[in-house]
Amino acid sequence: PLNISREMLQQNKILKVIRKNIVKKVMEVIEEISEDKDNFKKFYEQFGKNVKLGIHEDSTNRKKLAGYLRYYTSASGDELCSMGDYVSRMKENQKDIYYIT
Repeated sequence: PLNISREMLQQNKILKVIRKNIVKKVMEVIEEISEDKDNFKKFYEQFGKNVKLGIHEDSTNRKKLAGYLRYYTSASGDELCSMGDYVSRMKENQKDIYYIT
């Protein structure tokens, strides 16, 4: 048919499979990039906002994407720091993390 609505495309089973495979491949590529700190820094500068948006939109990959988030901290200075790195540097008696938005 010549007239295809957006709703028809969103409901199409073939496009759902394509979307699932693309998301899977993107997650694999991000995993590969994250292994090299310099490459991941370049990647995060370009696509950090998209990773943050993905956390809100993709509930199935939320935990994986959260591991790729980076933050500026008082200890890291100009370098970005992952939540795992931050938690590993916390003092033993520190129970809370305070942040400013």
